Amino acid sequence: MTAISCTEDWTEMNINPNQPSVVPASNIFGAGLTVVAGQLFGERIGIYYTGTWSGHLAASGAGDYEFRVDINNGQWDNLFRGMAYFEDARINAIREGNNNLAAVSLIMKAYTAQQVSDMWGDIPYSEAFKLGTENILNPAFDSHEKVYTQILSELAEANTMLTAGAGTIGVGDFMFAGDITKWKKFANSIRLRVAMRMSNVAPQAAATVISQILGNPATFPVFETNADNAYLKWPGIATNNIEPWRARLGVPTNKQDQYRTNHDLISRLVEMEDPRLPIYADKNQNGFYNGYRMGIGQSGFPLNNNQNLSHIGNRFGYDDRGFSPFMHAAQVWFIKAEAFERGLVAGGNAREAYERGITISMLDNGIPHADIDKYLQKTGVAWGSGTTPNLEKIRLQNWISLYKQSVEAWAENRRTDVPKLVNVSNDYAANHNRPPFRMAYPANEIAFNESYPNTVKQVDIFYGDKLWWDTRQGVY
Repeated sequence: MTAISCTEDWTEMNINPNQPSVVPASNIFGAGLTVVAGQLFGERIGIYYTGTWSGHLAASGAGDYEFRVDINNGQWDNLFRGMAYFEDARINAIREGNNNLAAVSLIMKAYTAQQVSDMWGDIPYSEAFKLGTENILNPAFDSHEKVYTQILSELAEANTMLTAGAGTIGVGDFMFAGDITKWKKFANSIRLRVAMRMSNVAPQAAATVISQILGNPATFPVFETNADNAYLKWPGIATNNIEPWRARLGVPTNKQDQYRTNHDLISRLVEMEDPRLPIYADKNQNGFYNGYRMGIGQSGFPLNNNQNLSHIGNRFGYDDRGFSPFMHAAQVWFIKAEAFERGLVAGGNAREAYERGITISMLDNGIPHADIDKYLQKTGVAWGSGTTPNLEKIRLQNWISLYKQSVEAWAENRRTDVPKLVNVSNDYAANHNRPPFRMAYPANEIAFNESYPNTVKQVDIFYGDKLWWDTRQGVY
């Protein structure tokens, strides 16, 4: 009896409080946030790959669509690791009786699933993250449409779960510091984004979601101002806590990195005299703005040398305590504008929402009201002006506003073909008239997941089958 008692006491005494055997759900949630932010808004996906494919950025060293098996494997693995963290946090939060933390974990898992499926298409989702609970080693690939259906349901569920007094989110909430209202707005704003993304292939289902949200703002609040923006702001106090673009690009006083801006974005900002231009980019060494231009023989273009190329602006690429933008209010206003203009929902003022979207984007970039008002009157920008249809104006301004949200900008361009990005990297320009359609599936997933769908057609690594919601014609 005595020996047993002593042993029990010894065991209790030798539990290290600094290395708990059970990690709090909020800590797991925070780990997921930083993993996903570092991958989506890091160097490879955020700048090199989807940054280039969106027409916003470019790698001046080669101006290519680089593909490396190891990096492709790592991107997929990290994003699924992030979703696994969110699912673990959700399960542990339920065990802790914390519905609010469970809800925000569900929101972030759904958010990440949309980003992943918008890069790869069909992905394991409904059967993913169930090795420990259901012994599923080879999760089935869900169709892109099925993934969208599930995440819409999850986001609606999370909105219902989020209530005052249903638990605190805790130390892992690096985005909204425990603000339940902002998380509700984020959930419903993502739902709007998902619905608009699928509106060309499932217009009735999209309209139903959009109408429900916009028709019931008290129940389904959305982002309205920049105070609502889902931005993860980095502490910048240690090497691994510096904003990811800054960690790669270096210090603002000595800009030498190969990652620069893209001609497709810069030329349009110059032409429109857009006041965001000096925030998005620097003038080159010769005193003017110029982005890297893709095309056959691009390495020989005189304006494509480093001296002639504009660097990424300080706010976006050279701030230790910079931000990773998961979503912003400007996009919500552009979604509203498009929904009203296309008649997806009854009522609403498309012009008002369009101008509000531009204003919110400008204010987010520190542009004074006087300059915003002047810009809104410019021919080609002003509602009903010039030869560009108003719907195309909405879509162009949305694309411009998504700077640094590269996956989203690339997805929107594939959905709308606005602007038309016909300048394709030299290695692909002879056979293709648009940037890549999709990410290539990782070699590890093909080799080790027995459920991999071999029917997917992949051509020239990044082409082949377009994604479910990509209805563009005549693109290849």
